[in-house]
Amino acid sequence: MLSAFLFHGLVFVTSSLVNLTNADVSLSCSVVIPTSGRPEDLDRCLAAVAQQDYPNFDVIVVDNSDGDPDPERVTRKWKARYVRELKRGLCRARNRGALVSSADVIAYLDDDSVPEPTWLTGLAAEFADPLVMGAGGKTIPLKVETEAERLFARIRGDAYNRPAPLVVDNKTPYWFEICGFGGIGPGCNMAVRRAAFEVWPGFNERTGRGTPIYGGDEQHAFFSLVSRGFKVAYTPHALVRHPFPPTMETLRRRYLHDLTASTGFFTLMFFEEARHRRNTLRYIWEAARGKERTWRGAVVRRPRVVSPILSAMALAIGPFRYLQAVLADTRS
Repeated sequence: MLSAFLFHGLVFVTSSLVNLTNADVSLSCSVVIPTSGRPEDLDRCLAAVAQQDYPNFDVIVVDNSDGDPDPERVTRKWKARYVRELKRGLCRARNRGALVSSADVIAYLDDDSVPEPTWLTGLAAEFADPLVMGAGGKTIPLKVETEAERLFARIRGDAYNRPAPLVVDNKTPYWFEICGFGGIGPGCNMAVRRAAFEVWPGFNERTGRGTPIYGGDEQHAFFSLVSRGFKVAYTPHALVRHPFPPTMETLRRRYLHDLTASTGFFTLMFFEEARHRRNTLRYIWEAARGKERTWRGAVVRRPRVVSPILSAMALAIGPFRYLQAVLADTRS
């Protein structure tokens, strides 16, 4: 049994090394980090980015704060490029970072993310296929020590931690669900080919943090790339650590935010993606009936964090958040 274990371990390590050495290091990369009001986290993130083993990249910090001087100070400390985006919104900051970059691949981190040294090499390897326009990586907790962090790990399950690589196009079974509803990975660990922005409108600026919808940003990006005939990929070889809610109060607030964001995003998909309206309605109906998605992996019994009444209220707010986002967009 021990010899079999060692053999499979050697195979996994060998395959990982092959994946990393297949990275096309001729591709230039920009690491884009939107930030707002978290200078200590940004400093930790930039310290980790400085340890990347990829040979050909630069770093762009997009300050989306209200004039806080700390992001620029921290950015200069690490000799990264500093850019301001005055309009609030994570997706606006991401699009701004892509606009000022001339690299082949734009890799995105949250300012509180901590990438492993091989992270960028792992992501870049996915773009050896010229039809791959987007990629996501494996995200694990920065730490799991408190009760809230343990609960969040159970709630999240293994949705972002597939053990094997995955490439999805519009012929892949369940591609609409996989891309549109969380099967590729979170926005704190993803990349987009720079050429995509020439034929793709970029991240939907009505989604993500800083907007009333608050979420759905990375899902919409992956969905919209595949719907245009491109491929997106998931790789477990691009590893990022990300904080989980440390207290029960922050966990409950995050949970309710996520519920509201989900129905806000469903509403956006229904009204703005008419060609896929039937698929959206089917997904909502099946989710309401508790259907498990085989592409998510093992079924996880998730603990209840808030009361059913609060959950229902949070879900009901989502469509109104979409309306707020539309009105805010027309005024800007």
